[in-house]
Amino acid sequence: MINFNFGKKKPDTKQIIVLSIVVTFVITALSQCTGTSEDRLWDLLDEITRKYPSVLQELILRDPKRVERRVKRDFDHALNEAIPEYNRFIEEENKKYKPKYVEKAPDGSEAQRLLGGEMRICAVWVDDCPKE
Repeated sequence: MINFNFGKKKPDTKQIIVLSIVVTFVITALSQCTGTSEDRLWDLLDEITRKYPSVLQELILRDPKRVERRVKRDFDHALNEAIPEYNRFIEEENKKYKPKYVEKAPDGSEAQRLLGGEMRICAVWVDDCPKE
C-alpha cells in the first residue's frame, strides 16, 4: 500500500527534541560568548524563521514562552507604528476644527463700558461664527 502525504511534512517529536537541545545549546553558547541575552537571540532566530520558514519555526511555535514573546513584539511594533499615525490624525483634526476666539466692540451700555465688549470662543460649524 502506498501512502500519499499532501502539504508540508510535520517533523516528528524525536526530531524536535534533538533540534531543541542543539539549538538551545548553540544559543546559550552564543549568549555566553557575545554577552547578548538569550531572549534576544531567540527573538532573532524567530524573525529569521519567519522570513525563511524551516523546522526551527516548529520548535519556536511549540514553546509558549517564545510564542508569548513573538506576540508581545508584534504588538509593540504595531503600537509603535500606530502612535505617529494617530498623532498626525489628531493634528489634522485640530487644525480643521480649531476653535476661534471672537471679540466684539462694546455696544455702548454701561456694563460693556466697564467690562469691555463681548468675548467668546466659537467653532467653525456654528452658523454665526466668523469664517475668517
